[in-house]
Amino acid sequence: MADVARLNLTTKGAEVRLRSLLEDVVQGHFGVYPEYRLALAVWFGKSGGDVHNLLELFSGPPSNQFALTRFSLLWKTGSESPPFVEISATSVDHFSRQLASDPVVLRRFFESWEVLYFDKGLLPENITAAFNIITEPPHLMKGWYVEADRARGRTIRDLLSSYESSRPYVGLVKTGESQDFENCRGLLHVEHNQLWLPISLNGLKVYTFYNELQQGQPGLFLFRGGSLYLPLKFEEKTAPEYSSLVLKRLPDDRYPEVYLRAVHPPEQPAA
Repeated sequence: MADVARLNLTTKGAEVRLRSLLEDVVQGHFGVYPEYRLALAVWFGKSGGDVHNLLELFSGPPSNQFALTRFSLLWKTGSESPPFVEISATSVDHFSRQLASDPVVLRRFFESWEVLYFDKGLLPENITAAFNIITEPPHLMKGWYVEADRARGRTIRDLLSSYESSRPYVGLVKTGESQDFENCRGLLHVEHNQLWLPISLNGLKVYTFYNELQQGQPGLFLFRGGSLYLPLKFEEKTAPEYSSLVLKRLPDDRYPEVYLRAVHPPEQPAA
């Protein structure tokens, strides 16, 4: 048993080192189209051989084929010895079209694969779905926090027109709601490294919406679609079942839950 454990550790260590070398290639953009933005890098056909495979998709150029290049993963040292990387590169558009029209020809890219890098703003939905790139939990509501003085006397239409052109920076996953939909509670999220993750209790303390509530001057949460909520309180809960509602669970399954009440401002702005 000790020999098996030692072998597993050795194999795992080799894979970690290999992943690090491949990530150096990706991060250094040392590939086929360094003048274009990298949208996706996938390590595929993973094996213990001397040649390792990367798929790279770029924002350009317009292409109807894959360009290939091969070099040593020890390129930083000037070595031309193994292990080697072979990069198959093409445009996002070309890969997306083939994925829709003839996915069989792309089958090799989905054999023992691992996503090393992605830029979700450059990828269409069929590619993110094919590589199981999930950046937000189900049923996430996205929106903005409106400070109290900016919300005063304004209609929902006014608020939406002010904020809809800007990127949402706060999210909510509901954990409960009253039958009349006037009250709810949920887990607040923010985007970090392209992923929407729950805010911890310590993390809350840097946000205006938390501090204004503690000072008795809460603003409002405005979500896409026009939902408007007043925060009432935060309450930390130990809830292992909430780990299924988030992409990354919080330590000890302790989640700060926000309690909200729906706000219905007048249809017409204040005189």
